[in-house]
Amino acid sequence: MNISELLGLRFPYDNLIEARVDKSPDELVVSDNGRTFYIVSRELSDKLKPHGYEIVVTDGE
Repeated sequence: MNISELLGLRFPYDNLIEARVDKSPDELVVSDNGRTFYIVSRELSDKLKPHGYEIVVTDGE
């Protein structure tokens, strides 16, 4: 499975603060380069980890 299939039409954020504000409490923010951020569910974040994506904001933050 490739990254575009996993992320689908998710909007990329260029600003971590904006991603942090837009996410819901049960979502996470991930990034693979520290410059582009995606809001994802916990289940999706586990699938993205092998592709180099790291969690930068956990749920509840």
